Amino acid sequence: MKPIKYTLLAAALFCVIPLSHAATSDDKRFAVSAGWLHVMPQGEKQGISGSTKKQTPILGERSVSSPDAGFEVEDADTAGLMLDYFVNDNVSLELVLGAPPEMELSGHGTIDLPLVGQAADLSKFDKIATTDAYTPTLLAKYHFGSIENKLRPYIGAGVMYAHFSDVKADPNINAELNSNKLLATLKPELGKIEVDDAFAPVAIAGIDYNINKDWFATASVSYAHLSTTAKLNVIGNTKLIGANIPRDTILEGRSKIEINPIVTYLGLGYRF
Repeated sequence: MKPIKYTLLAAALFCVIPLSHAATSDDKRFAVSAGWLHVMPQGEKQGISGSTKKQTPILGERSVSSPDAGFEVEDADTAGLMLDYFVNDNVSLELVLGAPPEMELSGHGTIDLPLVGQAADLSKFDKIATTDAYTPTLLAKYHFGSIENKLRPYIGAGVMYAHFSDVKADPNINAELNSNKLLATLKPELGKIEVDDAFAPVAIAGIDYNINKDWFATASVSYAHLSTTAKLNVIGNTKLIGANIPRDTILEGRSKIEINPIVTYLGLGYRF
């Protein structure tokens, strides 16, 4: 429900904007465009840290650090929808929505555990996990030139809210965890993966081409300084021998994920 709640809040704020008394010279206050977004993350792996739990056989409670391991987000494409309210001829406020793309996370480096050694080689997985990304964005934009101009460049800035849901991991990770003979005695398997919500500042530059007084084509490039944290746990046997061996979390880990996407947009719009 979180992405829906924040999207509705942003839409509500957008709808109350017309209470302003400013106007455009052609009396067209709104613009809507639809098109295609190409998302190009620029971040690099940030390392994985965590700890084994005290109930873990063999290891006990120990800190874990794999600074050369981590996750990177791959490029993605999705449909986009832009809603603009023009405060006056040159200033507009924009709400950016889109179909949530399925973002792929690739793995890099190895996770190493004390005494056990290499627990998993993340580099074996081209797609270690996927997640749906909801990223509604609010922008303030300044449009250069006159409304009658055919070409109108613009610049702007704002804030993005990012919500990640439906995180799914490659099931082959469990086989990789069990490839270490010592660790395999605990029968480890990957538990739940969570990716934290985040806010990010956004900068944008673009240009509109006015086909006629109502229709326009638009293109833009934006950058969001976006990072978040992924949390995961590994479940395994908490005893080595006995009947009805209990299973619980034996390892908790976390990794910062830099996304920092450059996003290009091509769309067709209508002003009214």
